[in-house]
Amino acid sequence: MKRFYLLNIAAILGVLSISLTVSASEVPSSEGFSWVILSDEEPEENSDDDRDKTTDSDSDKGTDTDNDDHNDNDNTKDNESDRNDNDSDNRDDDNSNKSIYPSETIYSKAEIEDMIAEKYEELDEAYEIEDKFKKTKTIDGIDSFILNFCGDPLQDKKIAFLGDSITAGSGGTLTPDGSGLGYTDFIAKYTSAKIINLGIGGAPFDGSNNDDALVNRYKDIPKDTDIIVLFGGINDLFAGAEHFGSPDELKEGTYCGDLYKTFQQIDKRHPDAEVYIVITYPNKMEQYQQYTDDKWQDYADVQIQLAHKFDFRIINLYEEGFLDSNDSKVRNAFFKDDIHPDDLGSEILGRHILVHLIRKHL
Repeated sequence: MKRFYLLNIAAILGVLSISLTVSASEVPSSEGFSWVILSDEEPEENSDDDRDKTTDSDSDKGTDTDNDDHNDNDNTKDNESDRNDNDSDNRDDDNSNKSIYPSETIYSKAEIEDMIAEKYEELDEAYEIEDKFKKTKTIDGIDSFILNFCGDPLQDKKIAFLGDSITAGSGGTLTPDGSGLGYTDFIAKYTSAKIINLGIGGAPFDGSNNDDALVNRYKDIPKDTDIIVLFGGINDLFAGAEHFGSPDELKEGTYCGDLYKTFQQIDKRHPDAEVYIVITYPNKMEQYQQYTDDKWQDYADVQIQLAHKFDFRIINLYEEGFLDSNDSKVRNAFFKDDIHPDDLGSEILGRHILVHLIRKHL
């Protein structure tokens, strides 16, 4: 009897019931969550009789081999060489076919475009789901479908992510370079675009007391970057209201002023780049009123206002209600703590951000 051992955080919690496919390690499941097959089946031990039979069989084979004509060796080697050449060609064909999903013999290009357009409509509708866990699960299922069918529209692009600990990968499994596994690592699994991660933990926009602030690091973005993603601001919320400043005065050394300077300089230095502003998802940290009397919505509104001013695109996770860690089921399934996603949370965050990035290129 075959036994499957599955590793999935949400499954351990007993909150999901998702059908799996044997190819799950290559293609995300229809629900969007990644599964890993640790073992296909347990090996069966040979009985003494089986071992005896095997020994006899091997002995017979040895006798037959001794009686073969050695003159056939050259022909055998030639045949093996031909087979190796054919196998190499077949492997090349297999690899090229794997890059095309689904096969065009199944769906035409027009049919794929129609299916993807329909899924984007479903995505807009999914933002209205009231149950926060169901919403995140539904959105990820749609994201996975789109990414499975869209190909790699960003393959020739260079994408830079400038942000804080969420971008840096805090909360994820430590990688060999000492950083954490974050959403950009999972984006890299879906596209061959060059990914540049400029995330640093604790980084705000306000640069008055922090050398790692985004306003001090926009120069780190390479000049030839095609797509720029800014994902920050939550650390400014916890710096306190005295650092907020005013969207009308835009004084340097405040959140509002340094946010404006960051946007202005990026717009000036990268006039041909697509710039996306990611508004941080709803999170339980907002409830910590002992640290600040402000609301994250006030900080998000300034980002949205200035993004419109510079004609930047907006990925408003806060308005979508995606990955809302205020919900205990969402937090337990996808987060390391109240704000930082774990590996699974970073995976679905990466898929969702990428789905936003590719929409213009389909």
